Amino acid sequence: MQGKENLIDDILQSAQKTSAAMVEEAVNAQNAAIDALRAELEEARLDAEKSAQAAAQAAYAGRLKLGELEAGKIELRAKRECVSAVYAAVREKILGLPDGEYLKLMQKLIAANAEDGDEIIAAKRDSKRINAAWVKKISTALKKKLSLSKEQGDFDGGVVLRNAKYDRDLSVDEIISDLTEKTESGTVSALDL
Repeated sequence: MQGKENLIDDILQSAQKTSAAMVEEAVNAQNAAIDALRAELEEARLDAEKSAQAAAQAAYAGRLKLGELEAGKIELRAKRECVSAVYAAVREKILGLPDGEYLKLMQKLIAANAEDGDEIIAAKRDSKRINAAWVKKISTALKKKLSLSKEQGDFDGGVVLRNAKYDRDLSVDEIISDLTEKTESGTVSALDL
């Protein structure tokens, strides 16, 4: 019997060794799987972190660009307002000239643009300055037949020369508009904008 018991003991020991080896192999496989999963998760975390950083940088760059564009718009608006203020001041200076200087300016404009037979339409606010006597004096000086219209212009200052073919707008607003078109870039440079 002893031999049987020894055989059973050997089988049990062998089974214990085999099961211990299987358990150890399973634990090692489980640990290897856990380590592989941890490595995979760490790689995924690093990839996600890189993607998040790239997205954050892209969002930051986009917002920075939008901020730069908005700042550019504000700066451009401010420059335009500065240039507009210059021409508005010129307009007000012309409209506020003393009668003698204002009439000399109007005479130069009329002399440069009038044709024989033109009718002069003066601004309502200039009705006391630009009158029939002044037009007669200018007409004589220019040796052109000019007349003062009974119609008064609905503009702030200056005149409109009218004949049968066309009108020539010499109102202060038109003069400033032409001046702006011709000199705006020079004004921007002079203002160091």
